[in-house]
Amino acid sequence: MADDGSSSVPAKNPPLDRSAIERVLARASELQATSANTDSSGLLTEAELMDIGKEAGISPNTLTQALAEERSRIAVVEEQGFIAGITGPAIATASRTVRGTPIEVLAAIDNHMQREECLRVQRRFPDRVTWEPRSGVLGQLQRGLNMSGRGYHLTRASQVAATIIPVDNERVLVRLDADLSHSRDSRVRVGAGALVAGILGSGVIAVLGTLVAAPEAIMIIGTAAAVPTLLGATAGYQVGKGHRQLIMRAQLALEQTLDRLEFGSNRRIK
Repeated sequence: MADDGSSSVPAKNPPLDRSAIERVLARASELQATSANTDSSGLLTEAELMDIGKEAGISPNTLTQALAEERSRIAVVEEQGFIAGITGPAIATASRTVRGTPIEVLAAIDNHMQREECLRVQRRFPDRVTWEPRSGVLGQLQRGLNMSGRGYHLTRASQVAATIIPVDNERVLVRLDADLSHSRDSRVRVGAGALVAGILGSGVIAVLGTLVAAPEAIMIIGTAAAVPTLLGATAGYQVGKGHRQLIMRAQLALEQTLDRLEFGSNRRIK
């Protein structure tokens, strides 16, 4: 039987979709961890990860950016429970990859935070800067007049931080965090105080009612006594829920900072 030559032409592998790539990387990691050439820790070096990604058809730039995002990731314990369900998270965060060197980008962010957000430097590191609300008469006057109309929502945070991770020679990953845990704790205390005050008010009404009212009016007294508790619970709930608005405004302020950084208005270092 004549050979038609088809067996000598290697078949071209079809491109992998996202699900296939994820399975390949997961399986490659498992194989690497159980390989005889790998130590018992099962850890991968960046070079090994780049090789795996290359075999899976992932571009080096994409892997480099993913590695930068992993380095900037902060493990935040997921908050659960009744209080967290009402108030929402304590920290607002935003991240983005932008063009520029670490020094240039960090200087631009520092310029923006001090000039536009009414903050001052708290700590300064080579790849990270933290700020706190500006105190004193000038800071209070700037926030009070609010000539820019910005609202200065980041001044509600006890600390605002920027972390810079180089992606390559032309890009960096910027991560911004605003810690509003102190503000949330204050709201929780105020809300709890409103609830306690309502309960105490109900107790006073109940005690006085039973002393001066006729026995047949007990039902009416009980209903009246429940009103302060209901009002206190409602007030406490609204106070706690107001923290969600603070987080949303702080989140927006962080995203707007990254917008200006990415599209140029914050890149003018004065």
